[in-house]
Amino acid sequence: MSFLQRIQHFITTQKLFAADARLLVAVSGGVDSVALSHAGVRLGWDIGLAHCNFQLRGPDSDADAKFVQALAQELGLPFYQTTFETLAFAETQQMSIQMAARALRYDWLESTRQAQGYDWIVTAHHRNDSIETFFYNFAKGAGLRGLQGIPVRNGRVVRPLLPIDKNDILDWAQAENLRWREDASNAEDKYARNKIRHHIMPVLQELNPDFEQTATDNLQRLREALALYELGLAQARAQIVVETDAQLRIDLSKLSHYQNITNTLLYEWLHPYGFHARQIARMPTAATGAIFYASAHRLLVDRAHLILEKQAPAAPQQRATIPAGTAELHLDVGYFTFSYQTQCPKTFPDDSFIVYLNAEKLRFPLTLRHWQAGDYFYPLGLSGKRQKLQDFFTNLKLSRFEKEHVWLLCTADGAICWVVGHRLDERYKITADTKTCWVIHFQKS
Repeated sequence: MSFLQRIQHFITTQKLFAADARLLVAVSGGVDSVALSHAGVRLGWDIGLAHCNFQLRGPDSDADAKFVQALAQELGLPFYQTTFETLAFAETQQMSIQMAARALRYDWLESTRQAQGYDWIVTAHHRNDSIETFFYNFAKGAGLRGLQGIPVRNGRVVRPLLPIDKNDILDWAQAENLRWREDASNAEDKYARNKIRHHIMPVLQELNPDFEQTATDNLQRLREALALYELGLAQARAQIVVETDAQLRIDLSKLSHYQNITNTLLYEWLHPYGFHARQIARMPTAATGAIFYASAHRLLVDRAHLILEKQAPAAPQQRATIPAGTAELHLDVGYFTFSYQTQCPKTFPDDSFIVYLNAEKLRFPLTLRHWQAGDYFYPLGLSGKRQKLQDFFTNLKLSRFEKEHVWLLCTADGAICWVVGHRLDERYKITADTKTCWVIHFQKS
């Protein structure tokens, strides 16, 4: 098949879009998107061209924009363009420049698609891009979903060049005497994908001259494996998970039948709610009563179930309530354990993250929170004198950031009984007359 026939065959077999669909083609000015634009015209697509100026290459960025505008005029196509302050956006959002550019690009393309009445966004990603994406994600630690390469369809974005090799695109563009812009940064190793393209791919092609086709076949096998994986997840969820409007309950007894993949199942079900891998790994063996917090949800370890529910809008990493009977409390920064003892020790461990509190004076529910202006307590060793937390922190020479991360354990009436990791309150210490105590331990992640 010819170059154009291969593209049309792929569109037909994959059912990418209907023959009368309106298509917004993303064009950088490079050979791939220029070839896609010309191919679309020759195949009779109803298209418009869209270009993003990221202002990352000085005058060359402006020249790219002018080139794409001229291409649209040459082909008689509608043209849309925008300019981004990419560096400023990346800094504000604390993102890499590449991630920032990607986010800006797709947001603008989608808004333009909707505003101008296009059915699909079309990008010029090809087979080599997909293979490079696999290796990039593999190196970064992606799961099975991240090892699929670039998807053929993602929302309203379609990629009709995915089965086409880069060299085939270049050969066709040269044969058709097409003009395009060269991005000098593609020859540098500044970006991770360029390192893969320049250093890893040549070695693999040396080992296997047909490596690109082999990689394409392997990516297809991984997509099929993911489909089986998703099917297995759905079947396990149907057996183990009961979900209502208010709660999600995971049956621990049934979960135990999947002991070799327990963490994987829990990760798939709970990660979307904001729980991270370290928290999830502790859940199956956590004590009854343990509570795990995410940004908007909390999970209770009950005797027979893990019970997930949405929590109040207050951020759990700023405040957490500890009911009587709580055995463990898990936060992003670590976890607390609570143990009631009927005999108090005579000596205490030299560990600032373990505290012994007089159970006769401690009133539940306890609260964990951060420092607020006006807070005070009675530091152990200060002869019962009251001290403001601000002064206490100043004496410890804590920075502003360090102060913000200190946890305060408070009783039901709001009194601070422990500045976690620093000092016990005099009022809750163990005395010779104390008969019972609470042992509280904080373990950092």
